[in-house]
Amino acid sequence: MLKQNLLKVLLVLGVILIAFTSCSSESDDPIILSTSETKTGALTTSETWTADRVYELEGKVIVPSGITLTIQAGTIIKGRQGDGLNASALIVARGGKIMAQGTEMAPIIFTTILDNIEVGQKTGTNLDEADVQKWGGIIVLGNARVSVKIGDTEGQIEGIPADATYGTYGGTNDADNSGVITYVSIRHGGISIGDGNEINGLTLGGVGNGTTINYVEVVANLDDGIECFGGSVNINHALVAYQQDDAFDVDQNFSGSFKNSMVVYDNTGDEFLEIDGPENSTHTDGLFTIKNCTFVSKTNDGSVDLKSKAQGLIKNNDFTGLTKFKVSAKLDTDCTTVLTDAYSHYIDGLLEVNTNKTGAILDVYTKSDNGENPPVDCTLPVVLQAAADAIFTTAGNSSSATANGVSQSEFISWTWTGINNKL
Repeated sequence: MLKQNLLKVLLVLGVILIAFTSCSSESDDPIILSTSETKTGALTTSETWTADRVYELEGKVIVPSGITLTIQAGTIIKGRQGDGLNASALIVARGGKIMAQGTEMAPIIFTTILDNIEVGQKTGTNLDEADVQKWGGIIVLGNARVSVKIGDTEGQIEGIPADATYGTYGGTNDADNSGVITYVSIRHGGISIGDGNEINGLTLGGVGNGTTINYVEVVANLDDGIECFGGSVNINHALVAYQQDDAFDVDQNFSGSFKNSMVVYDNTGDEFLEIDGPENSTHTDGLFTIKNCTFVSKTNDGSVDLKSKAQGLIKNNDFTGLTKFKVSAKLDTDCTTVLTDAYSHYIDGLLEVNTNKTGAILDVYTKSDNGENPPVDCTLPVVLQAAADAIFTTAGNSSSATANGVSQSEFISWTWTGINNKL
């Protein structure tokens, strides 16, 4: 009897469902389950973002100290535009952690809300390399050593408000671990939060070498591709393409490395490399390394700028379309006395540029050439250029046959640049 009653109930429900369906107008919109989820503000607990939906960043999304954000392979995250201080960005604060582990087949993609890319895809179809400044970018902050002009051992990262406590970076732990970023593509960012204050594609402030950054792309960013403010993280297989400022920017005595990485741009970009050394007195012994990388300027106007107190190693890189290695020489007011700067470090061996494949010339410039002290009427003594040229020539920078950089094949299958044939 119970089974018969249950069957009757199921039959009645079936009739009702059929009747409801039959009475529905053919013009009614179908019911579609939402595949997007909006995130804003600080996370209050550790979260996992999954590949079955699109996550939208509304304003600043912050991973605070003690919180871990895990992002599954293949997940798509889209930043809303906002403007000024309301620009969208993902910020991993000091003590927070990001575990973004994509794969070659399923990279994690950060892009703009304007991108028509959908779940399961590696690229959209409606944006190209000229589409920049459509959202912010990613900022990761850690506890590794820095050398900051104001603050010395700690700083407040650029690209977020000066009074935001989650923007502090730096410390004493070079082995600090901010998580993992692998097979991650960051696209169409760099929105400005104020005059001359844009967000980089990937900003790293005081990030330690316990952090893993391997196979990361930044493409079509208004500001720098990847900028390191101090820290000791080692970056491998990074690709920066079609940025409109510097590709790799190193500041505040960064002591980590870029290896097996690549830069490609046309005349929209500024420098392949822009490098500064320590800004204060506590942390002055850090040395950067840039090795086994490939740099391509499609318009033959690439340059490298070794600026204030730059110190480290640039070796075994393949430069195509590079015209100048620029080295800053700081002079006293008499215009003859050399002070501590990239030039003095280059002469004494603290800054090494050797065995790179490039036909570029070495350009030693005084501080007066870029609007800083000493006064603009200070000209470069010929002996400074001659001394630098002698080292540059001896090291075989212009004709090294052994420098082969990294193969572009590393970036073909998973990056926007590779998939869209822009390498």
